[in-house]
Amino acid sequence: MSVHWPDQSKSAFGHEILRASHAFEGSNLFDDDGLAHLLDAYPRQSLDIWTFGSNREGENPALRGRAPKLSGKDIMEAVKHGRIWLNLRRAQLELDALKPIADEIFGSIEAATGQRTRKRDMGLLISSPNVHIHYHLDIPMVALFQLRGKKRIWLYPTDEAYAPPSYIEDIVHMIREEDLPYRHAFDRGARVFDLLPGMAVTWPQLAPHRIQNANCVNVSLSCEFMTMKSWVNANAIYTNAFLRKNLRLTPKAVNGLGPATLGKAAFARVHKACTRRGPRTAPTPVSFELDMNSEACTRLLYA
Repeated sequence: MSVHWPDQSKSAFGHEILRASHAFEGSNLFDDDGLAHLLDAYPRQSLDIWTFGSNREGENPALRGRAPKLSGKDIMEAVKHGRIWLNLRRAQLELDALKPIADEIFGSIEAATGQRTRKRDMGLLISSPNVHIHYHLDIPMVALFQLRGKKRIWLYPTDEAYAPPSYIEDIVHMIREEDLPYRHAFDRGARVFDLLPGMAVTWPQLAPHRIQNANCVNVSLSCEFMTMKSWVNANAIYTNAFLRKNLRLTPKAVNGLGPATLGKAAFARVHKACTRRGPRTAPTPVSFELDMNSEACTRLLYA
C-alpha cells in the first residue's frame, strides 16, 4: 500500500492531528505536462479558480475566477506566474486516472481508523508560489496529501474562541465562504507543520487552519469525507443555525454524540426533506478571468 498511517490512528483519529507518508508524489500525472492534460480533461465549468492578494491575512478577500478559453498548458503558466489557486473538485469522479489513487487513500483511512468514509471528494489542488490560503475551516473531515512543492500549515484548536459558532452555521448553510475572522494572537495556540512531497496530514473536524506556500508551485490532494460522527455533527450544526435565525435562540455548540446532538441531526434530516430548495449559488460570484496578456495573469470582469 502507498499510504502509511501511524499505529495509534484508530484511537486518535478525529481527536488529534495525524501525519502519514505516501508514495504518490512520483507519478507523472502531477508533473507540468500531466497536470495540463488533467486540466484539459476536467470539466472547465467545474474548475474552482481563486486569486489571493498580496496583503496580509484578512485585509483583502479572495476573488473567484474562471478560465473558459485557456488550455491546460496556459492555465499552468498562469499558476507559475500569478497568484492562482485551483481546485479540481471530485477529481476521482471526473478523471479516470485519479480514481485508483482516491480509492487507495480512502481505503487506507478506513483500514487505519476502522471508520467508514462517506461523501468522498478528492480535490486536486494546484497553486502558485507564495500563495497564502487565508484562515478558514472545512465542514467535512480532511486529509491533505502533498505531491509537489512545500507549504506550511497552521492548525488551530476546535474552540469557539477560534471559530464562532454563528460563522460555522453560515458555512454549513452555504451562505458564506469558509473563511473566518483571524487574529495574530491565535497563532499562540497553533500547531505548525511543513508539508513536503510524500507527506500527509489529517486533523479534527472543524479545526481552523491557514496555509502558506513556499516559493514554488504546490500540488496537493485534498481528500474530504464524512464519518458517521462528522456527518451527525454537520447536521446538528444545520439545526443550530435554524434555531438561531428562526427562533432567536443561542444554541450550544455541537460537542460529542449525546442525545441533543443526535436529536438536532434528526431534525435537520427531516427539515431538509420537507424544504424546497433551489439550486445553490456560490456565496462569492465570479469576478475575474485568467488572462495570459496580464502581468498578474488575471483580468477583472467588472472595473
